[in-house]
Amino acid sequence: MFEYFIQSYGYYAVFLFACIEGEVAVLTAGFLCRQGLMSLQAVMFFAFWGTLITEQSLFFVGRTHGEKLLKKYPKFAEKSANAIEFLRRYNAAFIFGSRFIYGIRNISPLIIGMAGITPLKFSSLNVPAALIWSVSVAGVGYVFADVLESAKEHMQYIQLGALGILLVALVYFLYRKKRPKRQTTEDTTR
Repeated sequence: MFEYFIQSYGYYAVFLFACIEGEVAVLTAGFLCRQGLMSLQAVMFFAFWGTLITEQSLFFVGRTHGEKLLKKYPKFAEKSANAIEFLRRYNAAFIFGSRFIYGIRNISPLIIGMAGITPLKFSSLNVPAALIWSVSVAGVGYVFADVLESAKEHMQYIQLGALGILLVALVYFLYRKKRPKRQTTEDTTR
C-alpha cells in the first residue's frame, strides 16, 4: 500500500506520511530510492519538513490548549501525568529522544508543550532530532534495499537457513509442550 501511494504521489506522500506516522513510509521511500525511483536527498528533505512541522505544531497545541485537552479526555490526563513526570526527570533527553520511541512519537510534543517547556528549548532539541530521524530512517530503507539486492545471489542459502531456524523452533516448541511441567517449591510444600 505504502509503495503504491509513494510511487503515485511521490514526495507529497513522504511529506504527508512523515506528518502522520512516518517510519514505514520513509523506510519504503528509502527502499524505492535504492531502486532509482526517487531521490534519497529529496526523501530526507520532505520527511524532515513533514515531521518537523507536525511536531512543532503539536507542541504549540499542547502549550496553548493542553489544559482543555486534559479536561476533555480524562484517560489522556492519566497517561500524560506519567509522561510529564518522566519529562521532568529526563528533560532534554526526553525531548530529543521521544521521536525515536514508537508509540509516543506523536503524543510527546503535546505533553512537552503542556509541561511548560519554552519554545526555544523545544525547537533547539526538536530540529536536530528531526534531521537525524529523517536521515537515519530513509538511510535504513536505502541500505536495507541494498542488502536485499546483494542477498538475491544467495537467496537459496538464506531460505534454507530460515527453514532450519523454523524447524529448530518448532522442535523446541513441541518439546516444551509435551514436557511435563515442573512443580514449584510452593506446590511441593503444601
